[in-house]
Amino acid sequence: GRLAMMAIIGMFFQDGLTGSAWGDWALYTASPLRAEPVSAAAAAALAAKAATAAKAATNTATAVGAAAAAGSMTKGTEGVAGKGSPSPSFDPAVQVGAMVPLGYFDPAGFCKKGDENGFRNLRAAEIKHGRVAMMAALGGVVQHFVKLPGFDTVPSGLSAVTTAPGTYAFVALFLAAGALELGPWSENPSKDPGNFGDPAGLGQYTEEFRQRELNNGRFAMFAAIGIISAELLTGKDAVEQLGF
Repeated sequence: GRLAMMAIIGMFFQDGLTGSAWGDWALYTASPLRAEPVSAAAAAALAAKAATAAKAATNTATAVGAAAAAGSMTKGTEGVAGKGSPSPSFDPAVQVGAMVPLGYFDPAGFCKKGDENGFRNLRAAEIKHGRVAMMAALGGVVQHFVKLPGFDTVPSGLSAVTTAPGTYAFVALFLAAGALELGPWSENPSKDPGNFGDPAGLGQYTEEFRQRELNNGRFAMFAAIGIISAELLTGKDAVEQLGF
């Protein structure tokens, strides 16, 4: 059902933008967002403008490539994140996380080729949100069945945050997470994003398990959003939404 809602919204958007939700473009001529026919003179002007822009881009790329080869990159040409020099050989499409079935999926173009620093920031954020979402989705189910001592009167679901003593626990958790992120769990440029060591000694920091963590985290983010949205709509916690 959730997938279908996303699909139908995408079809409506595509139909309004291009005039075609599916099928032959020539069959859809009534969309108000379709481009008006371009005259021959206008087409020639656009082609000349595009050629000029392409020539300028080529000159710029040549200059940047020469500067990079000479090792003279300056602050004005830093990566998107603005904290380090670009890495011309860096390609986000071959990093961990680009896997089947979608492969390298970045339709909004957030990750730029050569911007290793920007990619590291985004990857660290993705891993962090994925880990929080996995704990949140699991906690949303467990709290329906398990109550810690002293929290017997705290309701399940989002209401736990606004009901004492659940509120106090939330504040304590928030402060503890902030302290850990500013201290022992801060990002280290010499390590992979999200790599805070292996305190349990499991020896599972391999490419396979990194792929699994990313996949589970991505799925958990959708799950957590679904649980929260459904509870706001129905007032039921994660387990009650299943009909139990």
